[in-house]
Amino acid sequence: MAMSIYLHFQIALLLLSQQATLSFHNPARRRLLQTRAGVLESPIFHDQSHSSMVVMMTSSSTSSPSATRPWYSHPDLDRDRSRVLKKFPDDDGKDLLSQLLEGEHGVDEDSGSRFLLMSQKGMWHQSMPKVKPLYLTRSQLKTMLSSDISNSGYISSGRTSASPIVAWIGSHGAIDYWVVYVKELPAGNDDKLATGPILDQTAGVTASCRPLREFGDSLEDNDDAGILATAQGLVEFHKSHPFCSLCGAPTQSSKAGSCRRCSDCKKSVYPRLDVAAIMLVTSPCQKYALLGRKKSWPKGRYSTLAGFCEVGETLEDCCRRETYEESGVVVDPLSVQFMASQPWPFPRSLMVGFQAKALMGEKAQAAATQDSPVLPVIQVDTSEMEDIQWFSKDFVKERLAGGSTALTFEPNDHESIFHIPGK
Repeated sequence: MAMSIYLHFQIALLLLSQQATLSFHNPARRRLLQTRAGVLESPIFHDQSHSSMVVMMTSSSTSSPSATRPWYSHPDLDRDRSRVLKKFPDDDGKDLLSQLLEGEHGVDEDSGSRFLLMSQKGMWHQSMPKVKPLYLTRSQLKTMLSSDISNSGYISSGRTSASPIVAWIGSHGAIDYWVVYVKELPAGNDDKLATGPILDQTAGVTASCRPLREFGDSLEDNDDAGILATAQGLVEFHKSHPFCSLCGAPTQSSKAGSCRRCSDCKKSVYPRLDVAAIMLVTSPCQKYALLGRKKSWPKGRYSTLAGFCEVGETLEDCCRRETYEESGVVVDPLSVQFMASQPWPFPRSLMVGFQAKALMGEKAQAAATQDSPVLPVIQVDTSEMEDIQWFSKDFVKERLAGGSTALTFEPNDHESIFHIPGK
């Protein structure tokens, strides 16, 4: 399995950049990496004319703290929900959305609460002149849900409540962020949000509703990307757990949307993550990278290989197994080194990035020269991948611009030959 995300080209391809500079956001991670097989002394794709490389997922052209962390993450978002649970306990018998809309417990225009609105189409966001989140105030949200919303939920079956999904995302800068999901807005309210008085029409601001993956890498601010990603993950969790896995009874949102609770046996279920390894595998000479593509991807998109960790398996073992299954290339087990991790809420993954080096037979390696390297043979598993190739450092370095993580991305003529995912 290969995944097209920011982590791919920031770990796998910024290592290629001649302008790269050592950039560790986490000092503890820096100390850890310094002790692992001399990674700083002989990094993958290390150019002897340059003394360092980028190992964090960030562009070397910026030094802002927000840019030195993985996309879709927000380490400063306060996720301690104890304060919110005191305001909105489950046992008070009141509907959470109704309390929020009526401004109970200090949720008013001055309290700093902001709401993201989602529907079957995706997440509402500002699309012009710049792509930004659309954070609604309480009164704006109430306007959008002004009609009867009892039938605007996410489950069509009569076995469970059709109430909209409501979840507390976290707080930052004295603002509480919430997400509200309804299947459909009341009739006419889509147009009201897209062109109505909620937006500043004099500034040419327009809004649209699309899946986060289709616009997430166009956001300008990493904090916003982290908030929206958390909202996306929470909504996906609620949508996928309408019934209890133990007894089959309907579940209900609980603890301000942080979990679901069975209406019968009272078992609680919390969001789970699917952990996947994603790896930059280089040739023994460290001048080539192993990149592949799926048939369903936009034309010309290539990325590093990746795959989900299986039961009883370490992430390092996952790197080796997935590489071999998809490409037939054997990875040196001693070369697998952790680099960084990134949330990927599509729908619920945590990507863990590694670098590793391929093995090659002694005879083939002895026959290789500086000008004529011998590369490990690739055997593509066509049931998973359309193509896998060895790409040279110079080839990739010249093609770092462009690309997107959007599944509907339409490449230009240059990108249709080769491009890597956006952030």
